[in-house]
Amino acid sequence: MKENNLALISAEDLSLVDDNSLNANQLAQILKRTPKAYVRKRPAKGGGTWDYVSGGYVKKVLNLMFGWDWDFEVLEDKIMHDEAIVKGRLTCRSNGRTIIKTQYGNKDIMYKRGTDENGNRVPLSIGNDLKSAATDCLKKCAAEIGIAADIYNKDEFKEIQVKDWIKDIDKAETSDELDMIWSAMSAKEQTNYQEVINKKQKSLK
Repeated sequence: MKENNLALISAEDLSLVDDNSLNANQLAQILKRTPKAYVRKRPAKGGGTWDYVSGGYVKKVLNLMFGWDWDFEVLEDKIMHDEAIVKGRLTCRSNGRTIIKTQYGNKDIMYKRGTDENGNRVPLSIGNDLKSAATDCLKKCAAEIGIAADIYNKDEFKEIQVKDWIKDIDKAETSDELDMIWSAMSAKEQTNYQEVINKKQKSLK
């Protein structure tokens, strides 16, 4: 997908519900592309590379979006088929509501060189592998909300920029600029912002 494939919508069009769990600023955060500075690459199984973001980046976005009012809980963990597997739950509180997402994360077990006296491979650190699986789980839970969706759901992602009509109206310096803003609005938006535009129009005279 080309990076300039951008959809412009207003805050009113973001949801079919009147009182969204996320406000316009929060929605703008998850509907935009992940900054390139935070996108990393690693070898993919079978060849090629995968894009990914760090757990630190995801935690930073969660902190900014929810004001540190979120938590992550490991519900279950196990080791099987040379893999650490974690089931976890992300809980975020926003605008008087609670958002809960559950997912699985995984990490291949890392082994030391050689074997023990019985010929068995010895894990380097099961604890670190479980920690990495938990981080993978957190990232997948956050992707369910929309964080880094352009990385983990590339085929379905379309960048959306939230249009702030109030800010545009406030910045308008001429009647012509107000007319351009008016013509760019949908019929519903024109009704919603009619009073604001009229007030701004009077201040320009």
